[in-house]
Amino acid sequence: MVYCGRPSTSCNNCRAKKRRCDKAVPECGQCRRMGQQCPGYRDPTSLIFRDESSQVGDKVRARITKRDASRGHTPGSVGPSQGAGLQVQLEQGLLNEGPLFTDHTQSIVGNDALQVNNASPKSNNASSNALERVTSSSWSELGSENVGNDEQDRAEGEGPDNQKAIPPPFALPLDMIGLNYFLAHYVVRQSPPSPGFLDYVPSILTLDDENEILQGAILAVGYAGLAHSTCQVDLRCRSRAMYTRTIKRMNQALTDPQTARRHSTIVTVLLLSLYEFGESSLNGWDQHIQGATSLLELRGKAQFTTPVGLQIFKDIFSHLLINCLRMGSAIPAPLRMIRAEAAKAISASDPYWVASSGLVEIMDLYSQILPEGFDFIHSNEAVSNGTGATERQLPIDELERYLSQALDIDHRLESRFSECSPEWQFTVVQLASPDPTRVHGDTYYSYHDAGIVGVWNDMRTCRVLANHAICHLLLRGAKSDPSWFFSRNYTDQLQETSRTMRQIRDDILASVPQQMSYFPFPAQEHLEPVDLGQYFRQTTVPGTKWSDNSLATSNNSLGFEHSTYTGAGVGAYFASWMLLLAGCMHTNSEDTRQWIVAQLRHISLQSGLAQADFFADCVQSSKVRPPLST
Repeated sequence: MVYCGRPSTSCNNCRAKKRRCDKAVPECGQCRRMGQQCPGYRDPTSLIFRDESSQVGDKVRARITKRDASRGHTPGSVGPSQGAGLQVQLEQGLLNEGPLFTDHTQSIVGNDALQVNNASPKSNNASSNALERVTSSSWSELGSENVGNDEQDRAEGEGPDNQKAIPPPFALPLDMIGLNYFLAHYVVRQSPPSPGFLDYVPSILTLDDENEILQGAILAVGYAGLAHSTCQVDLRCRSRAMYTRTIKRMNQALTDPQTARRHSTIVTVLLLSLYEFGESSLNGWDQHIQGATSLLELRGKAQFTTPVGLQIFKDIFSHLLINCLRMGSAIPAPLRMIRAEAAKAISASDPYWVASSGLVEIMDLYSQILPEGFDFIHSNEAVSNGTGATERQLPIDELERYLSQALDIDHRLESRFSECSPEWQFTVVQLASPDPTRVHGDTYYSYHDAGIVGVWNDMRTCRVLANHAICHLLLRGAKSDPSWFFSRNYTDQLQETSRTMRQIRDDILASVPQQMSYFPFPAQEHLEPVDLGQYFRQTTVPGTKWSDNSLATSNNSLGFEHSTYTGAGVGAYFASWMLLLAGCMHTNSEDTRQWIVAQLRHISLQSGLAQADFFADCVQSSKVRPPLST
């Protein structure tokens, strides 16, 4: 208790000057009654700031204890009311784990010590941008109990006539809803011959005891999708908070080499890259892909001893190829050695292996033609001034060697995929009344599932790059030695290559409607949905977030037994990259380019992948150009 310190009596002069009087009684009446020495007048500046942290913490703990007692479950468990389980968890994090929003400038897996290299300006910018997104969330938004409370309070104040305007509250545990959203939109179930995408996530949650960081990444992606589809700011805050906490725990996990080698760790990094793509942060996406690549090296050949490990390698390597294509860089040497070990477990005739091998070859070729690399997205200054990577002089014999390699890659891929088994083939669907907002032209291609269309588009990407290299080399040869060009009748080859590129572009655009979920995949009609109750009952304990009680009360209501796993989110993700590739071609008509832009806008609007909107801006403003453009 703070005592006044004022003496019981004093002279008028001392009282006016507010000082202690020597003639006054040495203590005030309150201090005398308490039997304590009165400190006298205190310095007023000492009362400006008071340490209330312990009192605030006690109040929050008391509120949590009172609420848990009334609801009949322990703190941290999932109750049946509108996301209270996650709210308790957030509050416990504030009390026990320090600030929820932490500086995660060292948040990305690095190359050597598996930490981020902060010396890179690009890395620093990515981290600071991510931190700005996180810290922009207000504590008041995190403190809300339910989704849409502000709207509900306003409607209740206006009367019962406005109740229909109130957004329906989540009547189920919020984390389970976020998990269900993730599974429905980002998991492609395995359906032979397709291995699917992220189909191993439920089994990892079952088999890996230490999977808390994977749960955090799942909820970060799931909440982000829910926040976009429901327009709820609170869910956006929860998504960012979960992302930040996952980054923090990821860095802690990477200090232990055994933990860093786990399936859950590397899959978490992959999911964090998907989150960054949704936030329109290519720098963050790039850093996570590089981190996952480092983990592939750390895992070594032991990762190929299980089907799950092999499938994880395929998914990570596919993203590594996308990143290499984006920057025009060859596959790193350590990954080539790891890939050589993977070849022992994968058939050489597997279409996935054929397509990925072609991409590795074409990137090697590009790194020889243009060692400085390239970028699909050029700045305004580079486009207007015609500046970019400088070309080195190519002797005719060297140019012919590169030309022969590009022709061989293109012809080999064309013949291999024309001989695919029937289960790998697609059906050309002719539409009598096509919807121009969904279909480019009057046809679209129907594939078995999203995994099949992904492999086909990998092959088409490789062929686009090979044919573009052919055109580039022919034009460079004609410029340096016209007699060489015309004496070998390369005019016909140049025209044939241009026609091939237009056909491949049309094939890519015909695959987009299914990836955009305009038309269903046949595989979805023959697959049984995942029984999450079966997975989590094997691993959960009472009182935890994934407890039997919460599953028993919410599993049926969440509709897990009736969920349709469309893979719409991951389909839109890969479609964004393919549309960017198609949008960079010089042969696009204005109608084709506007259709590509419209599809990218639709992806951003429907799936919440903000990066697609940035791609649309680049295509519309002609910032995207073929990789060997001069």
